[in-house]
Amino acid sequence: MRDLCKNQVAGFGEQKEKKRAKRLNKSESRGEALQKEAMNFHMQGDIENAEYLYRQAIEIGFLHEAIFSNLGVICKNSDRQEEAIALYEKAIETRPDHPDAYRNLGNLHKELGNLDQALAATLKSLELKPDNPDAHINLGGIYKELGNLDQALTSTLKSLELKPDNPTAYMNLGRIYQDLGNLDQALASTLKSLELKPDNPTAHMNLGIIYRDLRNLDQALASSLQSLQLKPDNHTAYINLGVIYQDLGNLDQALASTLKSLELKPDNPTTQMNLASIYKDLGNFDQALYFLREAEKNDEMKAKASILLAQTYYSIGLYSEGVKALSETKTKAGKGLLLALYLCLDKKVKFDLCAKELIAKNWHTQISIAAIDHANIVYNQALDNGLKGSTFDSIVNQRINKHEFSDTLLEGIIMHLSAKTIQPQHQSLLVNGSQTSGNILDVPKKPFIELKKLLIKKLEDYNRSCSINTDKDFKANWKKNMYILRGWAIVMEKGGNLKSHNHELGWLTGTFYLQMPEREANSEEGAIEFSHQGPKYPQKDSSFDTRVIRPEARDLNIFSSSLFHRTLPFQSNTQRICIAFDLQKNEKLWVDSN
Repeated sequence: MRDLCKNQVAGFGEQKEKKRAKRLNKSESRGEALQKEAMNFHMQGDIENAEYLYRQAIEIGFLHEAIFSNLGVICKNSDRQEEAIALYEKAIETRPDHPDAYRNLGNLHKELGNLDQALAATLKSLELKPDNPDAHINLGGIYKELGNLDQALTSTLKSLELKPDNPTAYMNLGRIYQDLGNLDQALASTLKSLELKPDNPTAHMNLGIIYRDLRNLDQALASSLQSLQLKPDNHTAYINLGVIYQDLGNLDQALASTLKSLELKPDNPTTQMNLASIYKDLGNFDQALYFLREAEKNDEMKAKASILLAQTYYSIGLYSEGVKALSETKTKAGKGLLLALYLCLDKKVKFDLCAKELIAKNWHTQISIAAIDHANIVYNQALDNGLKGSTFDSIVNQRINKHEFSDTLLEGIIMHLSAKTIQPQHQSLLVNGSQTSGNILDVPKKPFIELKKLLIKKLEDYNRSCSINTDKDFKANWKKNMYILRGWAIVMEKGGNLKSHNHELGWLTGTFYLQMPEREANSEEGAIEFSHQGPKYPQKDSSFDTRVIRPEARDLNIFSSSLFHRTLPFQSNTQRICIAFDLQKNEKLWVDSN
């Protein structure tokens, strides 16, 4: 009887297990059906029903890694990032060898700025599935954000090796080449991306940026407008459009585009800094200061915004405010500007300490060179300006003959200026004259295109032959996009003159004279005078040497941007017309190359 009872109990237990297994099979079958139905809704774009069914499957105990992963995607795309992370991690917990969950987790961490976690998750995904082209794209994007452009390039090229027709990979490749300064390859990659996917607004936007960097502003404008036609609410495209309009000298449209960007994404520090630049060109310094102070509130952009704020204070004579803005600066540009501000305030002790720090680090900028040159005279000292010589020795003047630049081209520029199609910018130093806004050397018309070619050739000759403030590898570095050439026209009427100033944002500066007013044989009317005497700095009882050039039409002069200069008034009724220009270093590429 006892054994019988045992058997009966055992028999009952087996029956119970069978029922339980049957229920589990039924639950699993139901879960699979829910998953399949949810995925169908998901692929059709019915996100609400997809999410409901995924959660129903989880509720009945069907814990499949794909459900957690897909539900994580839904949460990520609806700005529920923390929940998405938890779901991706649950997918990994459910199946530790699930590469897609690691890839999704890495993607999300990248978007959140958690780059180390993004890198770890993406590398794990590739360890589990080495031939996944999408994971290699993601890895390239992470390396790009980390500033490791060589690894970014390798990963993106690997993705294209695995999947050669991927437009996203070509688009990303273009951005990497752009950061590396390889603009021709950036252009080719982005055009290939658009060949594969012509209606991609991001690729059109990127193309516009590349064309702008190549100084092809017509194409840059067309690409940016095409991007906005495809995606009208893209705040970044409006930022870029504003920059292009500003380069073209159309400040009103630059302002409208940039304000539209701010409307779409309020408190964007990049937009605020761009607005400040436009308002400065328009002479509205109150608005410029307001937007720079707003941009300063962003931790990531604070260092850059503080320098721009201090530059604005410097330009309008609020030197103590400029010093306050740079109270936390640790950069070469910031320290150089701080040095100039200390000199403006005649703070010799602070000036000398700052100068010695810059000299020890070899952190010479055009503004610090100018400040040291002036201070050496006023304070009777001999601090090193970093040039191993006097900037007076950098001045070169030459005549451009008609074979190099024809009368037709020269007259074409004068005619274009007389049409006044380029909006003037505010210039407080200019008396009885006007200055164009934007970059006149990027105007897509033959006279300006040929003038730019001429100036590049003359800058190449200058760097080869001069010893002060030059780059003996200029030709190669120009081809690597290590320099930017910016120009503007200055037209003066009778009595016109430009007060003393220098070009602290330049590296080499020059002027090409298109038309000069008549003057007596020994007169200095309309001449240009050079000096180490900075108009904002204390003069005391010091005497400053000067150099005067009496230019004629077709003369071209080039000199160090740190050197102060002014033009002398003239009484002729003939306009004084010239194209001034700055050769600027593309600082980002110089930092990367060093």
